[in-house]
Amino acid sequence: MSSENARRILVTGAGRGIGREIALGFAAEGAEIILAARSSDELETTCADVVRRGGSGHVVPTDLNDPQDIEALAEKALARGNIDVLVCNAAFSPVPQSLLDARPDDWLKTMTVNVAATLRLVQRLAPGMTGRDGANIIVVSSIRGLGGTPSGGLYGSSKAALNHMIKTLACELGPQGIRVNGILPGPVLTRMTTDFLPDNEALFEFYGDIAPIKGWTMPDDMVAPALFLASAGARKVSGHLLVVDGGLSAINADAIAPPAALLG
Repeated sequence: MSSENARRILVTGAGRGIGREIALGFAAEGAEIILAARSSDELETTCADVVRRGGSGHVVPTDLNDPQDIEALAEKALARGNIDVLVCNAAFSPVPQSLLDARPDDWLKTMTVNVAATLRLVQRLAPGMTGRDGANIIVVSSIRGLGGTPSGGLYGSSKAALNHMIKTLACELGPQGIRVNGILPGPVLTRMTTDFLPDNEALFEFYGDIAPIKGWTMPDDMVAPALFLASAGARKVSGHLLVVDGGLSAINADAIAPPAALLG
């Protein structure tokens, strides 16, 4: 694809994990990618890999907990031209805590980074996406937003809000030719996940094999779903929550076999 025809894509949380892999996936298609995350060093590494994959990259260090940073990101993105695909991937996950004991600062940061920042970027960038061929918004949410999660209610509530936002935006932006979809991973082997797992190999293996399709879901498992949702082949797909969890959310809780030690 020539640089004149390359799609312009903004990816948040692009320094590592899912965001990085999605950015590299679009880079292989020759896209121009605006890379946003907190860590400049991680962004520079991703940007170099984007170029090696055949794309072009622009680094914009951004703290999505800072409203001024969000506005600056939108301005810098629009300075390069209107966006074709917005990938809202960045997320904050607080330490496990019950909702009754939830710290107000954790609640506010979780909702600001995961929900408010996503909406603000859509508000700023969607007007310029109107009428662009293949205009797309992809939000990386989570299956945690589909049901209750003891000790994970802050994160889960933010993802439930995103799931509703995805469907509502699909209704509101569809007439302008903008498709809006979500990718809902289950447990993915990222630093965010491992930071909350104790140094316990048995527990690590348990969570890796918790889904019907065994083995950890990896960040690059989100690439093909993202590329599909942004493709012409998905031109009638909007308002969809694409679950990528190895079948985990298909299991009824009462169908999980109890540990052998409890069976006698």
